[in-house]
Order: sequence, then structure tokens, then C-alpha cells
Amino acid sequence: MSRIITITSGKGGVGKTTVTANIGISLALKGYKVCLIDADFGLRNLDIPLGLSNRIILDILDYLQKLCSFNHVVVRHRTMKNLHLVPGSKKHLSEMEFESFVEMLSEIDPLYDFILIDSPSGLESGFFYALNGADEAIVVTTPDKTALQDADRVIGILESQNKQQLSLFVNGYKHNQEIENILQLLNINILGAIPADVNIIAANNKGNPIALNPSLQSGVMFRKIANNLSKHHYNQRIDLSSYSQNLYTHRKLKLSF
Repeated sequence: MSRIITITSGKGGVGKTTVTANIGISLALKGYKVCLIDADFGLRNLDIPLGLSNRIILDILDYLQKLCSFNHVVVRHRTMKNLHLVPGSKKHLSEMEFESFVEMLSEIDPLYDFILIDSPSGLESGFFYALNGADEAIVVTTPDKTALQDADRVIGILESQNKQQLSLFVNGYKHNQEIENILQLLNINILGAIPADVNIIAANNKGNPIALNPSLQSGVMFRKIANNLSKHHYNQRIDLSSYSQNLYTHRKLKLSF
């Protein structure tokens, strides 16, 4: 049985795909069998930070339409054979295909330790289907006011359904106080936080997620966050050493995570 986790957000552009790629990489580095599913239908892009775009021949829609087997859709990572990608479709799915997507999750459940679903942002049908087969949901937000407002709305909807274990991931914070404010506003278990870092963007553009680079602070942090996820550890105390990079300088952060 795998842990099926949907990584979602209320607003686009908060780094949901980057978080999915780096947590997936980090779990695979720990030896887990990991499947990453790009469910952001119509906007396929999870292959880009993983550096797997040129290896895509078929996509998830081909499988849902029963044109091929699951093995033919899966793209294996170049260096970590225990990390698989199911490429998203550049076409939007029909209602029947969305239902087949939920069935697919049940079918591949025994094959992996973790299945991470990069869900569409917003609250359309794809959002709900990406969550329908999941046991857990990670809501990604930035400190931006509109992102927080949308994250709060998503959290409220998920809490009302009471189907998934929820946690928060704060991406791109600039100051320690921003995280304190977010925790007070959203009142939800927090899995982790990553500061704004130009190295993350550079790594994505190269197709090498920053979690592959233990010499960079953000890479180490993603690995620690994935370790907490694997152990069901939320709200853990994190001690971040002084962190500086091209855009921002971060002081030591001690939060009751």
C-alpha cells in the first residue's frame, strides 16, 4: 500500500510543481519507490524540473483512454530508477477520464511506497478529482496575500470534507515573521518551509531539482522536509542556520513546526 499525497494550492504560481519534484526526489534518495503524477491537465510541466521532457512519448491521457499499458506511460528518472513520472496531458480531461484517473490510483497503489500528485490549482473539477483518491494533502502557499487567501479557502473546503490529512508548505518566504503570521492565519499543521532562493529556479531550468544538491541549503532543507513527511512528523522544531543568497538574507529561525 502506498501513501497517496496530493500537492495542491488555491493559486497558481506558488511553486507547487517545484515542491512536488523536490519532495519526490528526496523520498527516492531515501530508497522509497516513488511515482510522481502530473495531474495539472492542460499545463503539463512536472517533466521540466525533472529534466525528463525529451523522454516523454505517451502521457496519462493515453493510459486513461486505454490506448496503452501503465508501463508504457511511465518515464523513469535517469539516475534513480525508483523514481517514476506519469506525464500529464496537454489536453483537458473529460468527466469519464477523470473517473478513470481515480481508478488508476487504486490500480497502481501496490506498486509504490509514495504516489505524489501535482494537482491543478483552483477549484475546478480537476482539483477535486486529484484529491479524490488521496489519503493526504499538502497545501502549498507563498506569503503573498492573494495566495494566502486562496490557500485558506482550499483548507476550509478540505477540512469540511474531512477526507485527507492536511498539512501546509510555505514556499518563498523572505522573513521569519512571515511564517509566524501564516501559522496564526491558517491554523494548520505545517510540514515545512523553504526561503526564496534563486538557486531553486536555476536548478529547475537545468532539469536537476535542487534536492539533488546537498551542498546547497535549500537542497538540504527539502531532504529534511521529505524525511519528516516519511515519518508522519509535522510541526517539528526546525533550526535553520544563517541563510544567505543572491536576493535575501535569513537569520536563524526557530519555529515550533
